[in-house]
Amino acid sequence: MRKAIALSLFLFIIPIVPTVEAYNKSECEKALTSLMFDDIYKAVNENYDIKDVQFENEKILDLKMTGGLTFDITVQISTFIGAHNTIGTDTLQFKREIDGLKLVSYDHKPSKDKDEILKWYLNKSSQPSIN
Repeated sequence: MRKAIALSLFLFIIPIVPTVEAYNKSECEKALTSLMFDDIYKAVNENYDIKDVQFENEKILDLKMTGGLTFDITVQISTFIGAHNTIGTDTLQFKREIDGLKLVSYDHKPSKDKDEILKWYLNKSSQPSIN
């Protein structure tokens, strides 16, 4: 009897617990971030004092059409160095005008381990390689 009550209670409570869904990009968002790759890459390289910073997990936060061919777009990326050692989350705002994309702002929120990761990476990079 206790097992039946526990099972009934379990089956009743499960649908109430909220589920977390993974972020899935739409085909349109994939295409748009793909077209923006060079501009995002250039912005990342210009905003870090160290080389080898890469990015992933591009996500469009906002898109506002301002004219027939012009728009404002905000993109969020995860920046990392080395074997996907995340150093922060960056938010980039671009303005699309007739002559192309222009970076309007670049905001970097460091990961909690950024300083430690950079210290390790830069120390490792300065070591002579053994061949």
